[in-house]
Amino acid sequence: MKYLAIALILGLLALRLLRGRWGSRFLGVSGRVVDIVYVAALVIAGVAAVATKYWLLLALVVVLLVLRIIEAVRSRAPRD
Repeated sequence: MKYLAIALILGLLALRLLRGRWGSRFLGVSGRVVDIVYVAALVIAGVAAVATKYWLLLALVVVLLVLRIIEAVRSRAPRD
């Protein structure tokens, strides 16, 4: 179980790094697709963390979700 949690953490961090323009160009898909996969991976990792009671993984998922929500709110806010 420990190795699964480590793999999920590394996968989430890799997806976080690939969410930019460079990552979408590197993967050959649009940024929106990478973003949807990232959020889906966060939800799946959160469910796995609760199911296995791995609280460190859950804490990381919550932090990454909060950062994603902040980014979404900032991108939709009107610019002056």
